[in-house]
Amino acid sequence: MKIAIRECDNVRVVDQDDILYCKAEGRYTHIFIRHDKSILTSHLLKEIESALSDYCFCRIHNSYLINLNHISTIKKHKMLVLKNGVELPIAKRRNKLLIEHIEKLDIDFI
Repeated sequence: MKIAIRECDNVRVVDQDDILYCKAEGRYTHIFIRHDKSILTSHLLKEIESALSDYCFCRIHNSYLINLNHISTIKKHKMLVLKNGVELPIAKRRNKLLIEHIEKLDIDFI
């Protein structure tokens, strides 16, 4: 599924699978996509979150929304590592929600 994202004078069409994570920066959101590219948009993270599919994205922190398909490791329920090595904090109160979203992906915990 694709999403159109407004940035400055352009509109970029991005496949949701290519989005690694989104980071809130004040009234802006930085959207990080594959191959070390990023898009800066004037939309709030909350708006980006509602536009993306609930199934593959999860808010792990007030400032971070991640694509569940790019998770590599969860460290002590405090830090999340993406497949590209980027580490992002997990808010204590959002930890349970993250685990619930991962379970929806049919990933077994052992």
